[in-house]
Amino acid sequence: MNEKIPFTVNAFQDFLNNKKLMGTKCRDCGNLNLPPRIICTECDGKRLEWHEFKGNGTLQTYTFIYTAPTFLKDKVPYAVGIAKLEEGPMITARITDADINESNSIDIGANVKIEYIQESGRNILTLRIK
Repeated sequence: MNEKIPFTVNAFQDFLNNKKLMGTKCRDCGNLNLPPRIICTECDGKRLEWHEFKGNGTLQTYTFIYTAPTFLKDKVPYAVGIAKLEEGPMITARITDADINESNSIDIGANVKIEYIQESGRNILTLRIK
């Protein structure tokens, strides 16, 4: 399917633009990496292939951002969370449905789903609490 596509930042973003969360899977040990790597972080193997993640996971932690980088200044305040995907790797993303005024509106351990929103002409990875 994606055998000839290199494991680069540009390829990763191209997949996101097509609403696919892709990482790498080691053909030797089965380890999954997200973002994609050119060498397995588990066994140092170089026989990797693309792997599409389902995008379901569990919220591990979160924080509210009140002072943001310039390109996100119109979004403050917003929440950012770290989710552990069902397949194992963790991912950091904005939480799109968090109520910033309700500090208890987000629960650690909540089920989350990866979603994509269109910003600046590209798809941005976000988390939605299920």
